[in-house]
Amino acid sequence: PLAAMTRISKGEHREIHIQAGDTVVFSANPIPGNTIAVVNTIDRLMKLGANVVYGRKHGIHVSGHGAQEDHKLMLALTRPKFFMPVHGEHRMLVQHAKMAHTMGIPVENTVITDNGDVVELSEDSISITGNVPSGIELVDRTGIVHDNVLKERQQLAGDGVVTVAAALSWDGKLLAKPEIHLRGVVSPLETSLLQQLVIKRIERTLSDRWSDFDKSLTGKPTEIDWEGLQKQIQADLQRLARRELRSRPLLVFLLQTPEEPPVKVTGTRRRRSTAKVAS
Repeated sequence: PLAAMTRISKGEHREIHIQAGDTVVFSANPIPGNTIAVVNTIDRLMKLGANVVYGRKHGIHVSGHGAQEDHKLMLALTRPKFFMPVHGEHRMLVQHAKMAHTMGIPVENTVITDNGDVVELSEDSISITGNVPSGIELVDRTGIVHDNVLKERQQLAGDGVVTVAAALSWDGKLLAKPEIHLRGVVSPLETSLLQQLVIKRIERTLSDRWSDFDKSLTGKPTEIDWEGLQKQIQADLQRLARRELRSRPLLVFLLQTPEEPPVKVTGTRRRRSTAKVAS
């Protein structure tokens, strides 16, 4: 019905055309998600000069679903042996099942299911025998978009992304100023000032937490937990970004580390030459 009325409001319907003074009655309230489309249709009808009657205050709402007596009539006509109510919230399914019981369907011949339930039906019985994974999956091109990816996309759309890249030495020192890139972020700070805050935050983390990640300080072979250190710095920078930028951008911290531990140079005696110089 809405699709037809939309075409009518746009003057695209082949048979029905609105003229000034016509009355259009919307006998059903918009379902969630369709409100904007319905409002736009009403606006177009009024621009054509139609008198549009809509809304709850007129008492004209008619449900698109059958009433209880309609369901009772269907049960009386079909006389089913088993009954499984569908469509609606759980409380609605329960009420539907109770109504079926009043129409003579035994309780043991009725099942109320959740999404994914497996129902086994035989000549004499009906029962729920298991459950399979079910739900709404968002497919983007060739793969399924999981919740964490969807949350990241929402975060990117809302507050943008901040990328920080830094290089560290084996003794936990910054080798150069970190590179900072902002995309889709409204920053109240100049980039240079933000860079100084990032440097101070990284240096503070290295000063306070280096011993937690440098295994050589415990007497073990030289080994640094770079992954753990990266996560710690990223968490600290995330808090810094929220405080200074007054938003919650997605923060990506890239850490460049040395590939090999430093080679220890031991003291060696210089070998004296035994060659003689000819006179």
